[in-house]
Order: sequence, then structure tokens, then C-alpha cells
Amino acid sequence: MLILLTTSTELSRYVTLDTPIVPEPVQREAERLRTQLLLPLLGAALLHWLDDAYAAGTTADDDTLAGRLLARVQAPLARLAVAGALDELQVSLDSTGIHIVTTETHKTAFQWQITALRRTLSRKGYQDLNALLAWLEESRATDPMLTAWAAGPGQLHRRQLLVSATEFSRFENIQESWPVFQALRPLISTQELFILEPQLGYDFLSELREQVRTRTVSAENEELLEQFVRPGLASLTLARAIPELGLRLTGDGIELAVARLDTDNSKEADAGLDQLLAARAFEAQHSADIRLERMRQFLNQRASATRYATYFTLGPYRAPSTPVVALNTAESKVIRFC
Repeated sequence: MLILLTTSTELSRYVTLDTPIVPEPVQREAERLRTQLLLPLLGAALLHWLDDAYAAGTTADDDTLAGRLLARVQAPLARLAVAGALDELQVSLDSTGIHIVTTETHKTAFQWQITALRRTLSRKGYQDLNALLAWLEESRATDPMLTAWAAGPGQLHRRQLLVSATEFSRFENIQESWPVFQALRPLISTQELFILEPQLGYDFLSELREQVRTRTVSAENEELLEQFVRPGLASLTLARAIPELGLRLTGDGIELAVARLDTDNSKEADAGLDQLLAARAFEAQHSADIRLERMRQFLNQRASATRYATYFTLGPYRAPSTPVVALNTAESKVIRFC
């Protein structure tokens, strides 16, 4: 089993554990997380290099690049592996069925305790993933291995104008949630294509995307992104996500998917839910509309052959002095169909 967490001492650095070995369910979950989380984030080359260093005896306490990277990888791996294995750890399965283990001194925890522990471990584990990504970005120029990561796998998460849960949360509060941001990624791409492209033009949007992906954003484009594009895109995405991610298509039909923390008071928690969701979606859309309108004014007032040149020459540039053609006035013809 190929994992970067093999001893109870390593596991106990991040999770309180009373066992001399790493339980098999935790090992299996760690192996799954390696494929689903670590491989896409680190890339095959960096992950295999870390595997070799770990096999050669590197530990999280070593003051080397491999040791520092291992410490930041083991933190989310330990917490998320235990969180994902909690259900299996509560029961045993044999030919006679499923059993819980109870002795004179120990008994299985209550379900609410298991749920609370899973939520805490998951939250901390995904925060560790955000910290790992931030460290990789900050350290990318300090070592050839990380430079190679930044030029390859490190660009995969930068194919959109909003590149991380931390960045998204600066504009719309998702509490820096890694799973929420991953769920929003398809919607971010959709909003870029259908909303931002008509506002910026295909060529200028492609220029912004390429500069974000390669970390070569110019000063003027960074000003535009920070003031208008990123906050507007975050609001657009949230407005779309509320109705879209709140509904789930299943084999039995369409289900409402709402995470409820108050499970003991569900009836009261459901009161006015549709109005609250609609109001939040409307607020996000209204904020996005204002941002986009101000973005167009900003670009049209400043674009020239030397500044925002791609927008000026190839985009939907409109000179500020261009008169606005009214579509409907008191003198407009009225045609009635009888």
C-alpha cells in the first residue's frame, strides 16, 4: 500500500489516537486520498519524488525541502483519512453481520459525537490543503522541483480567473472551503464563458486567463482583476450556484440539497428557506451587475492603443463620447397586432 503515512506516531501529530498502529481503514482511505487529492495537486513527478524521499527515511521534522513538503502533505492526509474512515472504525463485519464493539470500559461513541468529530477533522484537513497550496505557490522559486511543479501541474488549478478557495472567499464568503470551491469550478467556467466573454471580448478574456495561469499578470490587468473581474465573477458564480447546486438530479427525480446544521430543529430550519435562497441569489446577481457595469465604464474610459490594447482593438470597446441610442422613447412607433 503506497501512502505517506505509515506509523501511529506520524498520525498522532495531527489526530489524537490511542493505537500503536495505523488502522487499516485509515490506510485505505489515505491511499484513496493520494489518488484523488494529492496526485492532481502535486502532479506525478513531485509526488513520486516525495515517495522516494519518504522511502529513504525522510521525516516531517527534517529541515529539507522533502521534509517541509512531507509535513504539509501529512497534515491534510492524516485528518481527512481518519474522517473518511470513521464509519468503518465504529463497526466490525463478519459472516454473521455487522457488529459494534462494547466492553466494560469502552463503548461506541454516540452518532452526534462521530458526526461532530468528522466535521472537525474534515474542516481542518481541507484548511491544511489550502495551506499546502499556498506554500507551494510561495515557495515555487526556491527549488527546481517546485519550479517544475509551478510550470506544470501547478498551472492546472489556475485555468480560471479565480484560482483557490482562499481567493474566492475574499469576495464572497465560502469560509475558504476546499470542497465548496471544487463544486463551484464548473460554474466559474460557465460564467466566464457566457457572462464575462461578451463584456471583455474573447481575445482580452483569453489574455487575462493566460496571464493568471502563468503568473504573469501585468499591473494594469491586476488592477482590473482585483477591482472588478474577480469580485464580479465570484458574485455571478454564487448567484448561479444557489439554485443549481441546491438541486440534485437523481434516478428518482430532482431533490433539494441543503446542508442543515440544526438537525434537531429541522421544521423551524426549513421556514422561509426558498425566500432566503432567492434573496441571497438576487443580492449576489445585483452586486455582480453593478461590478460589470462599472468595469465597462472603467475600460471604456481608459482603454487606448497602449493601455488595455487588446480590449481597445479587439474587444467591445465603446468610446465614452458615443451617444447612447434609446431603444424606446415617446416618439417611438407603436405597432399593434390585432
